[in-house]
Amino acid sequence: MWRLTYVAMLVICVKDCLSHLNVCGHAPLYPRVVGGTDAHEGAWPWMVSLHSPKYKGHFCGGSLISSGWVLSAAHCFSSVNTFSIIVYLGRRRQQGDHGHELSRSVNTLLIHPSFNSDTYNNDIALLRLSSSVNFTNYIRPVCLAAESSDFPSGTSSWITGWGQTASGVNLSYPGTLQETVVPVVINSECNNLLGANLVTDNMLCAALLQGGKDTCQGDSGGPMVSQQCSVWVQSGIISRGHDCGQPSEPGVYTRVSQYQQWITTSIGKNLPGFVIFNPQISCSSASQG
Repeated sequence: MWRLTYVAMLVICVKDCLSHLNVCGHAPLYPRVVGGTDAHEGAWPWMVSLHSPKYKGHFCGGSLISSGWVLSAAHCFSSVNTFSIIVYLGRRRQQGDHGHELSRSVNTLLIHPSFNSDTYNNDIALLRLSSSVNFTNYIRPVCLAAESSDFPSGTSSWITGWGQTASGVNLSYPGTLQETVVPVVINSECNNLLGANLVTDNMLCAALLQGGKDTCQGDSGGPMVSQQCSVWVQSGIISRGHDCGQPSEPGVYTRVSQYQQWITTSIGKNLPGFVIFNPQISCSSASQG
């Protein structure tokens, strides 16, 4: 369904990344969390579910960024044995038949060396899969926001996950992947709303300020993505929430574009596709690549 078009100034290809630029950000089966709805089969083919015996199943989300690597949040792994983690790809429901899914163990877990567990600054991690995966309509990598990407206030941002659909005493976890859309809230406004200078340049906020749509416990590590022309670009990693969908309580996300150098240096080869996101660029000027 999708055919990737390129604007030269939008796409960055560093050494060995061309194969992933050709496929990243495509959701061939795309037909069109708190306050969300069930995602369609194959709608978000980069979405992964991380499982561990410690949590008796799903504990965090992540995104497939290349044939051998997954991106997630550092805080997810504070007390998890790396070699106990199972990565499920192509999964929509946590129970029942999974005809399109694959699973992999984790060979290597890389936590950002400057991650601060108190402030959640640099809340980013890379997981190297035990073996590479072949891409299908249900399993594909997402494109990553490159340095110089711009996500201004109001940018439509999709969040997905299997986390709680309500906060408080009566916890509810969906069996089916949830999706919802929220607008970006600029950092200065986000800090004002949260009442402290919690949000650094390494972070991104998004929320419906009237409440009702947000991420919650169990969604951490999953992607926040925005569509540019015919591709989906990951702007954020679900990092920290404040009362799950309450009014004037934006969710805080790790700003992916701040970490292009760390990601490329850490992976070394067979790199993800990085795309400069800029909503001011007209897709009509794109040329075939």
